[in-house]
Amino acid sequence: MHSGYLDRFTDTNDALILVDALQQQFHVPVSFLPAGSTVGTWFLVTIQEDKIIAIQTDIDKTLANRQEVEDRMQRLKSKKTSRFKRQ
Repeated sequence: MHSGYLDRFTDTNDALILVDALQQQFHVPVSFLPAGSTVGTWFLVTIQEDKIIAIQTDIDKTLANRQEVEDRMQRLKSKKTSRFKRQ
């Protein structure tokens, strides 16, 4: 099994899943995704002959990454000073 994440939805009603360990991307039908999948969702995928044959949501990794993004956004918002002068 490999770890991959939902990068985006395409115009052809497919989902693009990126698997960093293999440095590959896979197009899968949206209907093949687990219910509730959104952009940024992490999955555990089984790949056979360059196709994803099984997919399940990696809830722990998805929640951890979303929390990390939210923490970074909060840090950015809390910095109210700018290095640039206003004119």
